Amino acid sequence: MPHRDRSDRLRDEKSGHDGRVNRWRQWSLRKKILSGAGAFGLLLVLLGVLGYVLTDLPQPSQSATNQASSIRYSDGSEIGRVGTDNRKLVPLSEVSDPAQKAVLAAEDRGFYSEPGISPRGIFRALVANLKGGSVQQGGSTITQQYAKNAYLTQQRTFSRKIKEFFISLKLAHKLSKNQILENYLNTIYFGRGASGIEVAARTYFNKPAKDLTVAEGAVLAASIRSPAGYDPARHRSRAEARWNYVLDGMVKKGWLSKSERAGITYPKVLAIGEGGSKANDRSGPNGFVLDQVEEELARHGFTEDRLAAGGYVVQTTIRRHAQEAAIAAMKALPDPKLGDKSAVQGALVAVHPGSGEVYAYYGGRNGNKGFDYASSGKGVQPGSSFKPFTLATALDQGIGLGTRVDGSSPQTIGGQLVHNDEGDPSFGQIDLVTATQYSVNTAYYNLAKKVGVDSIADVAHRAGIPDGDTLRDEQTGGRGLGITLGIYPVHVIDQAAAYATFAGKGEAAKPFFVKTVTDRDKNRVYSAKQVNNRAFSADVAADATYAMQQVVKGGTGTRAQLNGRPTAGKTGTTSENRNAWFCGFTPQLAAAVWVGRGDGSPLKGVLGSSRGIYGGTVPAEIWKAFMDAALQGQPVMDFPPKANVGRNVDTSSGPSGSFSPAPTTSSSPSPLPSIVASLLPTQAPPSDAPSPSDAPPSPSDAPPSPQPSASPPPPAASPAASP
Repeated sequence: MPHRDRSDRLRDEKSGHDGRVNRWRQWSLRKKILSGAGAFGLLLVLLGVLGYVLTDLPQPSQSATNQASSIRYSDGSEIGRVGTDNRKLVPLSEVSDPAQKAVLAAEDRGFYSEPGISPRGIFRALVANLKGGSVQQGGSTITQQYAKNAYLTQQRTFSRKIKEFFISLKLAHKLSKNQILENYLNTIYFGRGASGIEVAARTYFNKPAKDLTVAEGAVLAASIRSPAGYDPARHRSRAEARWNYVLDGMVKKGWLSKSERAGITYPKVLAIGEGGSKANDRSGPNGFVLDQVEEELARHGFTEDRLAAGGYVVQTTIRRHAQEAAIAAMKALPDPKLGDKSAVQGALVAVHPGSGEVYAYYGGRNGNKGFDYASSGKGVQPGSSFKPFTLATALDQGIGLGTRVDGSSPQTIGGQLVHNDEGDPSFGQIDLVTATQYSVNTAYYNLAKKVGVDSIADVAHRAGIPDGDTLRDEQTGGRGLGITLGIYPVHVIDQAAAYATFAGKGEAAKPFFVKTVTDRDKNRVYSAKQVNNRAFSADVAADATYAMQQVVKGGTGTRAQLNGRPTAGKTGTTSENRNAWFCGFTPQLAAAVWVGRGDGSPLKGVLGSSRGIYGGTVPAEIWKAFMDAALQGQPVMDFPPKANVGRNVDTSSGPSGSFSPAPTTSSSPSPLPSIVASLLPTQAPPSDAPSPSDAPPSPSDAPPSPQPSASPPPPAASPAASP
């Protein structure tokens, strides 16, 4: 055995002693941790028991502390209210079984087999809420939803979530599943002022809940998540997608066979205001403002049922004088006959440049009719009012205003035969200012070929036209050169926001309606945050604005000249006069006006015009009337001077349209072709620009137009020509 000295023995003894000490310490630490965990667990159990015992279950009728929310103009005066007490209690036996199953498929497919609370959903909500700094998410079962709606306030706090937890536990213990479902169906909000499934059935289908079919029950079930967002009268495609989700869920649960599912079609839903419930009456143009406010708030956690009960004060961006000016200006359109689907309709939206605040919003004459022509459906073709995005794309690529393009007509460009006006005037080689001023289709088609259709779409998206599936052919998903002539549908509100980008010196701002929300205790619970981005440079915006000023000074939009204010804008008219637009701006305000028929038919014979309505006539006049009134009392501001970005190039040289230097040219408008000049009146108004005759004297794009409905037909592949 090796020799071990005294120091080795002492070290071994110490090591053994230390090992015993460490093991003792580890055991002692484990004991403390286990004891602490046990004590903490016991404390949680005691708190849980105490919370359970102390939680009362008042009757649902005792929770009638609902208070309507006030929606207000920016100056504090009231636009309208959200919320009424409109409920009729019925036993579960008076609700059809398909409707019951549809609600379960939409909200809680494991309702009968699982407990009344969802620990996973609560944990997920708490994590999200901690990250966001406030209670924003739910993840609730039907039992939890009922507890929240029947017994709690609409405040979103952690203490309320804790109460919801205990109430849900007691409900699951005290009441049967059928009782909970019955109470839930009698208290849940379905939109259109209808609380409870009985009133909802009469509101949407004018029948009692006991007679609801599978398809009808699925419509109501689909609306629960967001009543305003899934109302089929306002958002048909979104509502149908959720409806399909509900039916597919019924199939997965075995409540509906695949063959039955295959034979079900979307049912006819009554228009807003036509059903058994007259609560939440929104007749008049301001009804659409309330709709927009509700939908925006829903995206920030303020659901329609929360608003209907919470007693909030919602301050909007809407300026009262601007809204009244919009309503007054739109009275230029003829009053429709009762039930006339071909009646002339109109929409107007005004947006403040730089902030995105919506100052005025007119989606139609009657908010109760459901279809909002300013933002519903897939939009309508903008015609030549889309050309400024092609111009901005060219300027952004360094192509200057003095660049000359071929405006002769007709031309075959990119495999398409393109015309100008129905008189087919031929402009020859013209600069971009003239091409814009007189809205020359062939010139812009050639320019679009140079800059690229995807680049035009990108600039439009950056400016404010929403991204996604927009600006594409619905069937092929591709884009054609007709994008420059406005063949792809857009919404009026998006055109207004995008034109505000030009007024905002190239800075785009997402439009919004709600500035602040305060609760019934006057605590501010929401403040809007602007969403801005740089779409293109200030110099690009300045040059595009210069070209659009010429449209108003002496081109297709002279009727939009404001009283003593610099004005820029663009007309738009689609084939057969199906849609007519004027979009324009001053440094302080941008607005877009659309006029068309409800069924998308041509605008012939309207307002005494045998040739129809054009962008440069009625829409321009409406725009002027609105802007003059909305800007009354505001200081006159000038646009930035022309920046002369880029260089002037020859777009006609080269087999593929390659660029080469062109002689220096003036950016002033070129002389009118004789055929166009002959259409001008011989006596000019007091300004230096001639006023157009009944039809604008210059060409405009004319792609076939879809009707403004929730599911318009796809645009034609190639544009046609129309004045």
